[in-house]
Amino acid sequence: MIAPPYLAAEDGEFRLDVAVRSAGRERLALSDRATALLVDDLDYGNRDVVPWVTARTLALTGGAARRSEPTDAKTLGCAVAGADGGREATDAELEAVADYLRDVEVADDAVETLREHVRSTRLSTVLSPAAVRSDRERTQGLRDIANDL
Repeated sequence: MIAPPYLAAEDGEFRLDVAVRSAGRERLALSDRATALLVDDLDYGNRDVVPWVTARTLALTGGAARRSEPTDAKTLGCAVAGADGGREATDAELEAVADYLRDVEVADDAVETLREHVRSTRLSTVLSPAAVRSDRERTQGLRDIANDL
């Protein structure tokens, strides 16, 4: 059985400890926004189990990333292994993750995989997969607004 993802304090910062297929366990660096989501919004602390749906979302958005060996978000997100017996995300957590997804910039190559992740999990109850937009789509939307002005 794979141990579920958890938050780990390391060198004065939080890391996301996850199982990664073909690499064992890794401690992923968290972006400021991902740390704020987990620690400030969701009140996770050291050694708290993080639901797989949240951990994979963070990996797919680049909010959790490898420190030593850069890997694109899509590849890393797909390699984050699920865990039996882990913690289920609450409705409040799903809402917070959906808010995070509405605001975060997603790499163009990861957006379809992230949309499928939303579609295939309980995130779809609080967020439409179409609401997940890539960097390019957001930029184009801003250009369209500017042109309309």
